[in-house]
Amino acid sequence: MESSLLPNIVGFLAKIDPFDLLDDEERQSLATSVDIMYLKKNETLPGEQIVGQGLYIVRTGAVEQRHQDGSLRTRLADGDLFGFSQLYRTGECGYTLQGIENTLLYRIPKQVLTRLIDNNPGIRNHFSSQESVRLAHSSAHQEGEEALYLRSVKEVMNRRVARVNKDTPIREVAQVMAKMHRSNALVFDNDALVGVVTDRDMTTRVLATGMNPSVPIKEIMTQHLRTVNPEAPLLQAIEIMMQHNVRSLPVIENDAVVGVLTATSLVENSHVQAIFLISQIYRQTSLKELISLVPQRQSVFEALQAARVDSRAIQQMVTLIADAFNKRILQLAEDKFGPPPIPYAWFCAGSQARFEMHLGSDQDNGMILQWEPEGEEVKYFKALADYVCDALNECGYPHCTGNIMASNERWRVPLATWQDYVKEWVAETELQNLLDISVFLDLRFLFGTDHLVAALKQSLLARVEGHHRFFAMLVANSLRVNPPLGLFRKFVLTRDGDNRQVLNIKRQAVNLIVELARVYALAAGSSATETTHRLRDAAKSKVINDKSRNELLEAFQFINMVRFKHQSEVVCHGGKQDNLIAPSQLTAFERNHLKDAFRIIARYQEAAQQRFNAAGLLR
Repeated sequence: MESSLLPNIVGFLAKIDPFDLLDDEERQSLATSVDIMYLKKNETLPGEQIVGQGLYIVRTGAVEQRHQDGSLRTRLADGDLFGFSQLYRTGECGYTLQGIENTLLYRIPKQVLTRLIDNNPGIRNHFSSQESVRLAHSSAHQEGEEALYLRSVKEVMNRRVARVNKDTPIREVAQVMAKMHRSNALVFDNDALVGVVTDRDMTTRVLATGMNPSVPIKEIMTQHLRTVNPEAPLLQAIEIMMQHNVRSLPVIENDAVVGVLTATSLVENSHVQAIFLISQIYRQTSLKELISLVPQRQSVFEALQAARVDSRAIQQMVTLIADAFNKRILQLAEDKFGPPPIPYAWFCAGSQARFEMHLGSDQDNGMILQWEPEGEEVKYFKALADYVCDALNECGYPHCTGNIMASNERWRVPLATWQDYVKEWVAETELQNLLDISVFLDLRFLFGTDHLVAALKQSLLARVEGHHRFFAMLVANSLRVNPPLGLFRKFVLTRDGDNRQVLNIKRQAVNLIVELARVYALAAGSSATETTHRLRDAAKSKVINDKSRNELLEAFQFINMVRFKHQSEVVCHGGKQDNLIAPSQLTAFERNHLKDAFRIIARYQEAAQQRFNAAGLLR
């Protein structure tokens, strides 16, 4: 190689993922090993020059690969890599390659590349044979105190529980707690959990009042217990404790106590901003005070980004903050308008229901009434819904542009009417019905009478079970948008308000995985709303396999990581959050891994189309 070419090659490699990971000396050494080849337009590169030879990089020009049957495999242009899939093959090449322009190619010989892979973890991860493995190694993972709050309750709960009978004297209960070194005891009536007592109760309800310690513990225990599932994230359990001001949370699995969580001291001493903010939200006594906390939302988001917390964890924390605002506003609303005249449930929908909010998410919600309201009851719920939706807007959760809010009387109706809606949506798969049910398939109870939401979800699952045409239409509707990857492995761009060519990373990527997970979960009979849980349930039910779940999760994780990085940078520069990313804003690393993620989505879209017979139903 002419020495005058070396700086040019070194400079080029410095921009190509993963060789941008090398230090200057390594990159200089690599450049001296590169073979330079020219391919004229319409000229074919012989298979023996590809199989087992090395890794090719298109320096300038364009080539196309065709399968052995002549069908197009892909087209490649400046900066694209090929040849790795043939590196360890023998015999015929898996595809043919032809120049569609005069093309300059660089080839890194196999032995040079192998040495790099052996010695450099970053290079090794990049060339893992699985797209999902490459994405997994590309994602940042959280460290520090935030990680603790994302563990499940069962990882943190205390399994050694002090159990007493409701008729046990207070003195004996105190002795049991002291002997077991517990700060609380769970109170049972035979096998039924009926209460909890803490060391603070002993102080404030017994010692401070001079109560006779021979009195049965049932006289001072806290009844109407809040409980939590062992699989729930610790952060969610802590949110329950803060909302209801409880210090001990029994952990229940299959109607049996399996542990107790006493995380109050953990909360009080927490340095995690999200925990601190949630605790502050529940202490505010007016809407004005709540609004004063809004700037802290952005601080939490930026701190999580800076701490390299993974995107799923960020979404969970941002959602739990939104939940706290929503629940506290509902409490204030009931203080303002009085207790509800009939039972009702307030639910969230969309990204909030899926625990997948980000800083720019709007509100999606609705209300289920126990029965048809009359007269003053109608006025009460209208006033309450208007107040809550407007207050959420003032707290940074904009009104839904599609009017999916409880303030819309169509989404503030009795359970029976909701069930009629579901019946119509499933039976008459018109486009608007598909859009409506897609929103309300993501449904999560927030406040009020929880069994109303459970009943609605149950009737929805029963209605869609085995309904093949409904599944086909749901998939067909999701296929109206494809991942933004076109010929030459180039991004398919749209135009934003300033006529810039951009990627709409939410519409063209995030939503597609959400929709696939939703369909898979429904097919598995799962009522989960979170995308990760839906894919988990689908894998457990063998609707998809573990490999599929992992690939989709890694793609989802990486896409959201890029999305949040973009949003954080926009906010830092005083802009308005959006999901529109100009490719020039992406690093080579991000561009290449996004292409991996988009290929995964495209592959599963095609599989879903075939599996649910959705081809040609909607376009």
